[in-house]
Amino acid sequence: MRRRGAELEGLEAGNAWALRDPLVPHTNWLVGDHPAIPADSLRFLRHLGHPDGLEAAANLAVKWFVHDPADPPEWGQAKPPSVGRTLSLLAGPGAFELCFRRPEAGEEVDAGQKAEVVLEEPGDFALWGPGLAHSWRVLAPSVVLTVRWELVGGVTPAFASPTASNAGRAE
Repeated sequence: MRRRGAELEGLEAGNAWALRDPLVPHTNWLVGDHPAIPADSLRFLRHLGHPDGLEAAANLAVKWFVHDPADPPEWGQAKPPSVGRTLSLLAGPGAFELCFRRPEAGEEVDAGQKAEVVLEEPGDFALWGPGLAHSWRVLAPSVVLTVRWELVGGVTPAFASPTASNAGRAE
């Protein structure tokens, strides 16, 4: 995995396999409620109804897509700022570039601090939260698993409905 640009608040990147502790047997959870996941990580989610009252995940959406460098480039251009959390994970060999921006109020989506993450090894991932706009580009054929969710409890607003400009596009 390669990273370039600013360290943006609300962006985590790494490799799912590298996150596991080889000395502690567990189920290799990447996102969820698990002792191996720090409570301040974007990957940490409480199960619904947990007694500590922290937010739980809702409105889960999962997408698996085989991307090719010949995909129409407009599919990956200028996505609006996220309203929930999104995880993109490279599920096999490939190279998939994600570019992130945090536009200031009133700025165009392409303005603001920028960061780039290139997913190159199986298990490489980027996970981002509300307020980050993104775009993507396929550098080599890539199978990408994308998971989106919002948090119950008012932390993130509900997901927006697809618009005519982004309906049916792969992310």
